[in-house]
Amino acid sequence: MDGKILAQFSAAVSGPGAVLTDTEVLAARGRDYWGFGGTPGLVLRPTSRAEVVEIIRTAARLDVSVVTRGGASNCSAGMVGTPDRVMIDMSAMDRVLAVDPHARTARVQAGVINADLQKHLLQYGLCFSPDPVSAPLSTIGGNIIENAGGPHALKYGVTYDHILSVELVLADGSVIELSADDEGPDLLGVIVGSEGTLGIVTEATVALRPIAPVTHSLMGSFASADQAADAVAAIIATGTVPAALEWLDRAGIAGLQAFTDTGYPTDVDAIVLVDVDGTAEEVRRDADTVEKVLRRSAVEVRVATDDEARAKLWYGRLHAPDAVVASGHDYFIGDVTVPRNRIPEMQDAIQAAAARHSDGLLFIAVAGHAGDGDLHPISFFDRTNPKAAAALEAANNEIIDAALSLGGTLTGEHGVGTEKRQFMTKRFTPVEISAQRAVKRVFDPAGLLNPGVMLPDESADEPVLSAFEQTVQAALDRYRVRHAAVPGPSDDEAAPADIGIDINAANLSVTVGAAVTLDALAGRLDEHGMTLAALPPNPDSRTVGDLIASASGPQRHAVRTSLLGLQVVLSGGAPGRFGGETMKDVAGYDLKRLFIGGHGAFGAIVTATFKIRCVAAG
Repeated sequence: MDGKILAQFSAAVSGPGAVLTDTEVLAARGRDYWGFGGTPGLVLRPTSRAEVVEIIRTAARLDVSVVTRGGASNCSAGMVGTPDRVMIDMSAMDRVLAVDPHARTARVQAGVINADLQKHLLQYGLCFSPDPVSAPLSTIGGNIIENAGGPHALKYGVTYDHILSVELVLADGSVIELSADDEGPDLLGVIVGSEGTLGIVTEATVALRPIAPVTHSLMGSFASADQAADAVAAIIATGTVPAALEWLDRAGIAGLQAFTDTGYPTDVDAIVLVDVDGTAEEVRRDADTVEKVLRRSAVEVRVATDDEARAKLWYGRLHAPDAVVASGHDYFIGDVTVPRNRIPEMQDAIQAAAARHSDGLLFIAVAGHAGDGDLHPISFFDRTNPKAAAALEAANNEIIDAALSLGGTLTGEHGVGTEKRQFMTKRFTPVEISAQRAVKRVFDPAGLLNPGVMLPDESADEPVLSAFEQTVQAALDRYRVRHAAVPGPSDDEAAPADIGIDINAANLSVTVGAAVTLDALAGRLDEHGMTLAALPPNPDSRTVGDLIASASGPQRHAVRTSLLGLQVVLSGGAPGRFGGETMKDVAGYDLKRLFIGGHGAFGAIVTATFKIRCVAAG
């Protein structure tokens, strides 16, 4: 990188170790935990929002691209430095600024390590719910831009559900604050999971919860994957919501055992790990329910009630990434999500791909979050095998195709990064990609933030969505101008009235037409013994579309945490689908969030898919 450019960027930061130019250091900082990445021309370590702002303003003035680095634990090759790019390393912005134990909130800088925050919160008896396996490395800022999940996301939700507000530095150096309580479209929800391409998070206020006083763990071992999946569905059907519900298949068990002593049985097709937590009375009740379900079909059930026994039971699953690295084999970690009732079919598809490509692959092990349908196929291979590269690519393509054909998505929590951007056109139509590209242009007109990540190369098939882009621009502009108006309703024709109600009890989701009234939906759910948190206590004759479009106050929170997907007609008349039936989905920008509180400005809602729950028996 040119010396004059280096000097201008270096002037933006101060303090020891704020400017890194050593070639070996740059190479090391430019790669993530898995070895993906590249060498940037310069690494800067700001210690304040003001320094981040100055870096971004310098980048905009010099037309230099910027890549943001957190804990470098992402699994999607989403942090790619090159000699003409500057890397902003947020690790020096690592202060917990305030904790309010009464409000159960914490304000933190973006570089705070997840595990360090958890340790800090112990004195208050509180925790931050997102607990990705990467917690010892990953930062809160990284959790936000990747929408991290973790084993306990089933009960407590993903990162999106626990972010109250963020301070965001935009591509022109301006600073805005986005809040979950803001009226109007949910721009905070668009930033969560945006992979550092729309702005740089410098601070966040996060929601906390009390640490459960009691936690018990159970493990069921099953002769077949179908039996394991049926047990997962049966547990959820009781109305019990486990804190965690994890999955390992036969290949995963055997593979882990080869690298570390897990103590798991190696003669079964799958094991399911379950956590139940709460008060002593709640745990006794839920553990008893789960154990009864497991014993119906499991060949073995283990129960752990103390910390030592629980740690032993979970050791293999939680240390799977370390075992993969220590294996000595070459590997590739995938990430697909399907509706939870389609897990056995997805499992079969993964192992069929492994069998078809056994000339180039050693084996494919599967671990994942059974309660969310989020599976991680880990392909092991030997790079000296001349057939390995082609086999790995073909198997990965087939696995993604299978997930999409089962109503799933191409990434549940790892993100798109550069590794899956070529698959975006399989998941999204040209209209849907054009809408996402419009959001990118609004937030980052020059394309300087984390370029080459997430969005595929532009295609001539993508239509121009001028009206939609102008509405996104108006939504962002109101944060730059105090008291600006929320974008108003669109003048486009309304979408066709849809009054269908499709309950997927096995997946605990419902897809409902926007014209369905709230009282009609509540009645249908009640017939099936189901509830939906997004419904008001006394459902009335408003429609589902109105509920989403006008969401505010406490109802807004319930809609935000329940909504899985939308089919819409965008302003301008183009159809689109954002989200779906999967419990986790971080493929592309989460544009369904624009319609929450959007009052129809971005287009008309056709159908909505929500998470539902079984009413607990007794």
